[in-house]
Amino acid sequence: MATTETRLDIDLGDHALWTDGPPYELFARLRAEQPVHWSPNERYPGEGGFWSLTRAADVHAATRDFKTFSSERRGIFLVDDFGLPLDMQRLQMISMDPPRHDRMKQLVGKAFTPKRIALHEEAVRTIVREVLDRFVDRDGCDLAVEVARPIPARVIGSLLGTPEEDDARLVHWTNVATAFEDPEVRSGWDDTQTEFLQIVAYIEEVREARAQDPGTDLLSALITAEVDGEHLEPFEIATFFILLLAAGNDSTRATYLATMRALIEHPEQRQALIDDPSLIPAAVEEGLRCFPAFGFMGRATTEETEIGGVTIPAGDRVLLWYIASNRDPEVFDDPEAFDIHRAGLDKHQAFGAGGRHFCLGASLARMELRIWIEETLARFPDMALDGKGERMRSLFLNQWKSMPVTLR
Repeated sequence: MATTETRLDIDLGDHALWTDGPPYELFARLRAEQPVHWSPNERYPGEGGFWSLTRAADVHAATRDFKTFSSERRGIFLVDDFGLPLDMQRLQMISMDPPRHDRMKQLVGKAFTPKRIALHEEAVRTIVREVLDRFVDRDGCDLAVEVARPIPARVIGSLLGTPEEDDARLVHWTNVATAFEDPEVRSGWDDTQTEFLQIVAYIEEVREARAQDPGTDLLSALITAEVDGEHLEPFEIATFFILLLAAGNDSTRATYLATMRALIEHPEQRQALIDDPSLIPAAVEEGLRCFPAFGFMGRATTEETEIGGVTIPAGDRVLLWYIASNRDPEVFDDPEAFDIHRAGLDKHQAFGAGGRHFCLGASLARMELRIWIEETLARFPDMALDGKGERMRSLFLNQWKSMPVTLR
């Protein structure tokens, strides 16, 4: 429970506040009036409430203090159990604390260095071109469903070593792990733990195949890896696998869609990129700042602590809101505006705010988004919105579920 007087009677867990997307005006008010805020989380009454950090400085401080703000104690979501209990979530690197987190991260860290990622550039460009080429004779499409799903699925699938015919199934498993708040997505599940056991079975089939013919892909690396002298258990491999899938799919898909939408709504900035493609990396960074793929990451306090002048009891859930910290006027001028010419973009927190949990796939996401936007603008410079579209009903996923567009 909160131990300080609540000045703003707001429950950020109320989905009614998110009907049209993130409530940026509300977050601006919280930053100014109550940057450390308590929500009762009445949507999930059995889970207890949560604290929100909305200023960049506070998010940065909490991210770097993993001893006080634990990823492992209550996981990274706004609930402890979304159908997969905490003890199973804690097998996943993102829901671990050091030192085990650090040892797990080292297993695949070398595969995600900027130098290693650069080796995949032509393969990524080929994947993007092959998907976009399907629409050169079409008048329109659903950019979210027909373009933004297959491209990141095949990119991360190629790194993991999974075949293209499995991509749709792997995207479904990604949704099981991250889109549990959306009733439409959730209604398609039989049972979360059953789905998870299907992933374990899938990994076991791959493990047996790799035993006869070892590969050089990430999944082979996980299967043969050792931590503290022992191979990973099947559940550990499965949770690591789904983490890589979710990070590879949700992050780039969400930011690509939001950035393309912003460029359509700001045609002068889109034209600047068409005229000078060297500006596209800056547009990627502005897209990451304005529209981070994940609205927040959750932590839990290991002891009573003070942040932003507010005392938070031990064991309370704390959400680090990147969609708020990335629009902090203390860091960015005119932060609500989309501006590809903005200075200081290295200060955004879309990949976390430093510390041990900084996103492993940041280099891959940046390269993929750069190529994806380059190729989209080259083929469809006059792309326009063809309706309102539909957003994922989620606080965690900052993502469009449908985005119809005309292509010419």
